[in-house]
Amino acid sequence: MNAVIRNIIERRSVRRYDQTRTVSENDLMTILKAGAYAPSAMNAQAWHFTAVADAEKLIALNAAVKEQMGASDIERNIARSKDATYNFYYHAPLLIIVSASDKAYYPREDAACALENMFLAAASLGLGSCWINQLSNGVSEAPVVRAVLDKLGVPAANKVYGCAAIGYASETSPMKDRASGVVNIVK
Repeated sequence: MNAVIRNIIERRSVRRYDQTRTVSENDLMTILKAGAYAPSAMNAQAWHFTAVADAEKLIALNAAVKEQMGASDIERNIARSKDATYNFYYHAPLLIIVSASDKAYYPREDAACALENMFLAAASLGLGSCWINQLSNGVSEAPVVRAVLDKLGVPAANKVYGCAAIGYASETSPMKDRASGVVNIVK
């Protein structure tokens, strides 16, 4: 099995990060470059990546997300908003926010491709990662959240389509069996 295929198969979502280690500038730039080389509809490359490694700014963003969750009518979100330990990015030392103009051809799909490239790049560098959805589906447009995103430099005209929590895993994620019956081959 070649290294690329092995990386794809062995990558796991990480939800516990080593709080004593940060992501190096070199690794961050490699991850961002991998994201920028993802395919995009009509090669528009309409995404924008905002990398946040400042712990205080991440805490402020988490507080805004929790406040917005408290205003939700979804029970799970309301419960999370009241949980003092809840942290939507799992206390990762780095959060990459992927946003794009909703006027792009397929911004959600483009963001997904960019994020997957970043996850695979992170894994190849010995880093863990996890897809984070809490800023998508309208949450990034909520005034309390948008105010924080503005301070972070997320373009005002952009919606957030997903995020990557990245850092060194504090524990190994087990390999789980993959679902069977999800492939159909027609010849």
